[in-house]
Amino acid sequence: MAAPSVLVIGASGSVGAPLVKEFLRQRSRFGRIGILADPSKAHKFEDAKKGGVEIVVGSFLDYKCYQGFDVVISLAGNTFQRLQPAMIEAAVAAGVRHFYPSEFGIDFDRADVQNLRFFRDRIVTRNHLAATAKTHSDFRYTLIVTGQFSQWAYSKICGIDVENHVVEAYGTPEAEISVTALEDIVRYTVDSVLLPFPQGTSRRQLCVRGDHMTFAQLITLLEDVQGVKYRVTYHDPTVAIEKQEEARQRGDEYDELLWAVRWQVGSSGLVTVNEPLDNTKFDFKPETLRETMLRTLKTEDGPRFRQTI
Repeated sequence: MAAPSVLVIGASGSVGAPLVKEFLRQRSRFGRIGILADPSKAHKFEDAKKGGVEIVVGSFLDYKCYQGFDVVISLAGNTFQRLQPAMIEAAVAAGVRHFYPSEFGIDFDRADVQNLRFFRDRIVTRNHLAATAKTHSDFRYTLIVTGQFSQWAYSKICGIDVENHVVEAYGTPEAEISVTALEDIVRYTVDSVLLPFPQGTSRRQLCVRGDHMTFAQLITLLEDVQGVKYRVTYHDPTVAIEKQEEARQRGDEYDELLWAVRWQVGSSGLVTVNEPLDNTKFDFKPETLRETMLRTLKTEDGPRFRQTI
C-alpha cells in the first residue's frame, strides 16, 4: 500500500504547529505532507517547508488545492467551524476520500449536547460528513474524541489563574472532566492515519484520554504541584449561561463561545470521554494531568509555564 499523502488546514494554530511537527518527526511514513495556506500566511511555514512539507497556497474553497492528497485534516478554530462543510465539498471534488474534521473534544453525538451553542457547528459538520458518505461510497472520515486539552483545563479560559492561584468556577466541585495533553493528541491523530480503517463503514471514531477526574481533584492536583493553596469560588452556572446569551445578542462570538466553555467545564459529566477507550490501539502511553502540569507549570525547580488561552 502506498504511503498516504496528507493536507493540513489551519496549521498555524495552537494544534496545527505541533501536528505538523509530529508529521515531520514521522516523515518517512507518509507520501506528500502539505499545508493549505492563505497567500497572506504562507510565509509562516518556511521552516516546515525546509523540513519537507509542501505549502499549497490558495483557498480551502478551491478544489484544485486538494488535488493529489488522500487525507485532509481540518484544524479550523471555533469561529470557523461553520466553514467545514465547504471544505469537505471542495476536498471530495478533488478526489480526497478521507477527512478529519476539527473536533478533538467530546462525543458530539450525545443527546445532552445537541442544543449547546459551542457544539453547534461541529454537529453540523458531522451531519455533513455522514451525508457525504451516503453519496460517495468510497468516502470515509475519522472523529478524534479526546476530552479537553490538558493545558487548557488549568487556564484562564476555564476560570483558573495559575499565577495568582485563584479559581472562578461556574459549576460544582464534583463536575467530571477528561483531559489529554496536546502533544499526545497530535500523536494520536498522526498515528491514526496509518491505522487500518474498519471494513464496511465510512465512519471511524477513536476515543482516547490521558486522565479523568473531578474539578475539585484538578484544583487539589494544582495545589500539590505548585505547593500553594488556591482561593476557589463556585458560581451558579446559570450566570455563565446568561453571560453567553448577552454576548450573542451583542454579536461577540468569541465571548459567546468563551462563556459556553466556562459553563460546560463546570457541568458534571459534560466534558468527558467515556469508556470503552481506544488507547490500546496506539503504542504509547499518554501523559497524566500531573505529568503535564509538572512539565508546563512554573515551579521553583521546573520550567516556566506557558499558558494557552
